[in-house]
Amino acid sequence: MADDWDERFGWAWDLISEDPARRDSAHLRLDELRMARAGAATRQQHEEASRRLLPDGLWIGSRPGLVRLPRAVRYRLLYLDWEVRFPHEWAWHARSWSTKTSLLRTFHQHVDELPDWIRTVLTDLILLVVARPHRLGDERYARLARVLADDPLRDRLRELGEHADEGVRLRAGYLTWVIGRRILPEPKPSQWRDYLQTLGLVEEPAQRSPAILSQVDQGRVPTLVRCPRCDGPAAAVCPVPGQDRPVWRVTCADCPYTASRRPEFKQGNRWDGSVVHDPVFRLPLWLQQPYAGSRLWAYGTGHLDAIEQHLRARVRLADGGAYLPAYQVDLPDWMMPLDRRDELLAGIAALRATVPAGPATR
Repeated sequence: MADDWDERFGWAWDLISEDPARRDSAHLRLDELRMARAGAATRQQHEEASRRLLPDGLWIGSRPGLVRLPRAVRYRLLYLDWEVRFPHEWAWHARSWSTKTSLLRTFHQHVDELPDWIRTVLTDLILLVVARPHRLGDERYARLARVLADDPLRDRLRELGEHADEGVRLRAGYLTWVIGRRILPEPKPSQWRDYLQTLGLVEEPAQRSPAILSQVDQGRVPTLVRCPRCDGPAAAVCPVPGQDRPVWRVTCADCPYTASRRPEFKQGNRWDGSVVHDPVFRLPLWLQQPYAGSRLWAYGTGHLDAIEQHLRARVRLADGGAYLPAYQVDLPDWMMPLDRRDELLAGIAALRATVPAGPATR
């Protein structure tokens, strides 16, 4: 079994290499594997391709088996390490929030049987997470910190509590706060705002945004795209979501163009300021515009509303140079500086003004 795991995923260590060329080579390998699965002619070929693909192949073999299958655990930890160190590359090539949360939940549930080397790796991951902006599912690391807490972890959190970056100091303080208050329920995103309130840092009330991205991903709300025929606005939706391989449809509001697709997989977008496309039809999004070398974009009006709400629900830091959302969300780093907030809100208003009236675009 060890040889099988190394044969399938030995190349994946290049995903966390400091050498960009090695990482690019691993990204290409991963994309080729995904294309091979999409072109599989038989069920056997499809299953074989899935065994070699991240993150699908991480679950093929047996139950977690933290002691019995150390090789499997190493590659599951590698997947988490990749998301922590190179989050945008992870999101582009093999994003799976459910896999991330499932892996962290598994380690949390089996904490009593974890050998020392796994506990050390998880502790290092917790500290790396503290030192970066929050991402979806990171509350699971707070739950791990609570059960892995020991004197070395507390000492390293105290060191991060004196970091030059106030965001890092606050996240380290939050983990220390959670670890020291066992009476609290299991850590969850809302406790982050509770912690900030104890420090008097919440500047104005905030409401939790709806789970708009999951609705977009399932096709329950339309994604606004640019029609390839007339360049007008078109809506991409999944009329019957929830099926194993649902059919998506895109319909133009200004011309007869329509198309259908049953996607094998959905492609993400790069974070380098290039044009953003929808994940199914790969058509340019309607709501997007360049901004300061990056790109301000949204899948639809609901997504745009959620971004605006998070920008308004800010926490001003001591130096006045940045903010943290009152609810931790996955916003790109370039949207963090406080002096950009008014410009971003103006950009959101300009994008919203381009949305045509009508229920199909809502």
